[in-house]
Amino acid sequence: MNREAAPPIPPERNIILSGFMGTGKTAVGRMLADSLGRVFLDSDHEIERQVGMSISKLFATRGEDYFRAVEKQFCRELASRTGLVMATGGGMTLDSENRKLLTSAGLVICLHCDEAALLDRMAGDDSRPLLRGEARRQRARELLRMRKPVYDSLPFHVDTSRMRVEQVVDKVSRIAAATPTEAKFLSLALPSKGGYSIVLGTGALDILGFMAADRGFTPKIVVVTDSNVAPLYLQRVLDSLRAAGFEPFSCVVPAGEEHKTLSTVGTLFEQFLEGGLDRGGAVVALGGGVIGDLAGFAAATFMRGVAFIQCPTTLLSMVDASVGGKTGVDLLQGKNLVGAFKQPAFVVADTGTLATLPTDEIRTGMAEVIKHAVIGDREQFKKLEKAVGTPALGADLVERSVRVKIDVVEKDPFEEGLREVLNLGHTVGHAIEKCSNYALRHGDAVAVGLVAAARISRKMELCDANVPDRIESLLVNVGLPIRHRVKAPALMAAMTTDKKNRGGQPRFVLVKDIGAVRHGCEVSPNLLAEVLEELHAT
Repeated sequence: MNREAAPPIPPERNIILSGFMGTGKTAVGRMLADSLGRVFLDSDHEIERQVGMSISKLFATRGEDYFRAVEKQFCRELASRTGLVMATGGGMTLDSENRKLLTSAGLVICLHCDEAALLDRMAGDDSRPLLRGEARRQRARELLRMRKPVYDSLPFHVDTSRMRVEQVVDKVSRIAAATPTEAKFLSLALPSKGGYSIVLGTGALDILGFMAADRGFTPKIVVVTDSNVAPLYLQRVLDSLRAAGFEPFSCVVPAGEEHKTLSTVGTLFEQFLEGGLDRGGAVVALGGGVIGDLAGFAAATFMRGVAFIQCPTTLLSMVDASVGGKTGVDLLQGKNLVGAFKQPAFVVADTGTLATLPTDEIRTGMAEVIKHAVIGDREQFKKLEKAVGTPALGADLVERSVRVKIDVVEKDPFEEGLREVLNLGHTVGHAIEKCSNYALRHGDAVAVGLVAAARISRKMELCDANVPDRIESLLVNVGLPIRHRVKAPALMAAMTTDKKNRGGQPRFVLVKDIGAVRHGCEVSPNLLAEVLEELHAT
């Protein structure tokens, strides 16, 4: 993150420049490719070569829909190539499938500049079919406004407004060189809001400043963390933000679920004001799920909402809590009864932090990994079954689990139906947590909830007999509990305050098979009590 000579850029990594027309993608891309000795591709020029006509003529004769279809095919072909520098057309990333293809194919960097500079650069340019005719400047403004959420969702940003081409090339080179070799970038699409990027890999915390830069944040950024994580990673995060030109400060709260309260949020608000956080700033959540929930809820409500960045440091928060935008705090009556949806600007999951986790934290995180496999990844479940004990932790394991959640969240970002499947095991699990006064870890409670859901599913003849057995065996193999120590009546009473209830009745996610579940299910009280009694450890 300093100004010393940057390390070499991995030769196989594609560097993909995106952004609005006129931001300098082609000029920067050509110079960058020349400096690296690489092949440069301009997607528009490649498409013109393939179809044998100019983009303008293609729009005029076959229409924009045809052009976008050719663009998508070009993205698919790019995924098999390495070591390129490429400039995309301004609209290529509007398609969510294209964004996924590009982020998986290389490092995507969005070039942008202020509106006045952009309009001056495009003055008199008749080669752009979307800006033909009268009111060119107004049309450009409309396109910019429409596309901004999509551009915001891309991993890295460089403001070219007041930079020479060689300066932009230098900055892009430093971003590419600083990004860890094993880093994986995932894209989550949201309706009308573009979405956001998720970076996974060892060393990812060190590029936090690069990812936050040039997104329009004001200098004051607050890092919220807890007393366990602060000694390990807070200084790295502050250093990364300072190197990017920010003025970060920190708020350290006591560790533990018992501090996920409205009282703690009130304390954060006071520290935000004291530190000078304004509506243009951002809140960084550095820690596990409790910190993500607390900091996210504070970000959603402080000054009616400020930007939010997730930096999960536990397996549980990487695969679950940091993705999807659900935030909240606990009341005496139950978990997460007060909350808000607050999607992050981006997520930085440094899988290197998993090496410092206690065994118990890894074990409980595996409960959510297994849950995601049961919900939508049969092959992942089989791989986990073959492992002896806890499988190797790293970007690959986290990526596969996160992809299940992304698929669900994209279809139902505000939990209006399908997203309920992510609550598999949580109806019983949350009740067990509450009855233990949160002394039992979340993942341990969810593990028992998974067993309960599988057994109920079998008794209701939704799944084959081997499904509960396979789930229980896998949970035991990674060291998770499959029994609880709470009387059934107490658990059932605790479920009456579950936020997923409808008409006072708890709703369950049940299992049809490994990789397939059903949400919104009603379970008779007698059957529920029977299963809870079966799972009670005497």
